[in-house]
Amino acid sequence: MQDRPFYISQLINKQLRGELSREEETVLAEWLAAAPENQALLDELHTEGRIGEELQQLRKFDLEEGRRIIEGKLKAATPRVSIFRRYRIAAAAAVLLLLATGTYMLQQRSKQNAVPVIVQDIAPGTDKAILTLADGSKVTLDSSGNQVLQQGSATVRQHGGQLLYDAHDDNITVSYNTLTTPRGGQFRITLPDGTRVWMNAVSSLRFPTAFTGKERNVEVTGEAYFEVTQDAGKPFIVQINNQTKVEVLGTHFNVNAYTDEAALETTLLEGRVRVQGTILQPGQQARVTTDGAVKVVKDVNVDQVVAWKNGAFNFEDKTLPEVMRQLARWYDVQVVYEGKIPDIVFSGEMGRGLSLSQCLTILEKMNVHFRVEGKTLVVMP
Repeated sequence: MQDRPFYISQLINKQLRGELSREEETVLAEWLAAAPENQALLDELHTEGRIGEELQQLRKFDLEEGRRIIEGKLKAATPRVSIFRRYRIAAAAAVLLLLATGTYMLQQRSKQNAVPVIVQDIAPGTDKAILTLADGSKVTLDSSGNQVLQQGSATVRQHGGQLLYDAHDDNITVSYNTLTTPRGGQFRITLPDGTRVWMNAVSSLRFPTAFTGKERNVEVTGEAYFEVTQDAGKPFIVQINNQTKVEVLGTHFNVNAYTDEAALETTLLEGRVRVQGTILQPGQQARVTTDGAVKVVKDVNVDQVVAWKNGAFNFEDKTLPEVMRQLARWYDVQVVYEGKIPDIVFSGEMGRGLSLSQCLTILEKMNVHFRVEGKTLVVMP
């Protein structure tokens, strides 16, 4: 679902340009009537000078904040946090107008200068995937889909961005399907035993249409979050990249197995899992390197690990290449570096519902610059 503040800012942007539809006029009118300060804020935004003033103040804050983060001096509670909160309320719409694709101020300035301004933007990822059936046929899935498939006595229902498998016949003929998400895609699936799986972009899950044996076996690549239905007599086994095995009873855990990352990571939120013979406790993470060595990390920031599932990017303590790899998968772009890769460590969180330009505008506060050329994201020092 779209972030409400960004949606309202886009409506204000359209109103300033005289492009609101009737339905959008109704939504904006309801927002204005909800609180007197909303109307007051809109009145202020009709003044070009006011927009520029608020943007300048927030830019100044962000730059100083960025320097503190880079220098490692940012503390948990500083006066700047409260300052930002005051500015966030007063300047939110102005800033979001700048972040929205083709902002009002840029458009007005381009008209005055008679110089065309081309804003290249890329929408965020959406619910989409490909279901490959056992016979090799493929079914395209997206957020608008609503369909029912029949595989023998197994029923497959799609409701928007998720699949639900229903197989109650123990004598069912088992076949294996594969659910694959592309770059810029995500999807959810409920397996025949009730286990729920969230799949991030560029991931795959191979699974049976029914769990009839002594084990429940699935195979995964990329990144997926599991909420496994407990069945002590039938352990749940996840084979990762054909090299690592995770054995589960009933638990919540995340698997990050992207081949362009340094290690395969299994993070446990609830319950118990065994990774290559090593048992994890909640809050721990097993990192398996390419040589098969397992390292257990304690007290992992699990909120950061599953931020993607909850609709957010969490860039706390992430380097520039780590951040760029996440953006490349979600926005379906190729990242190219011009010159030396800046030595930057990021901090903070932002919604995955932002367009690429909105995301990059925020990241540029860390003194790194970008250029978008079609589906190529160029990182400049």
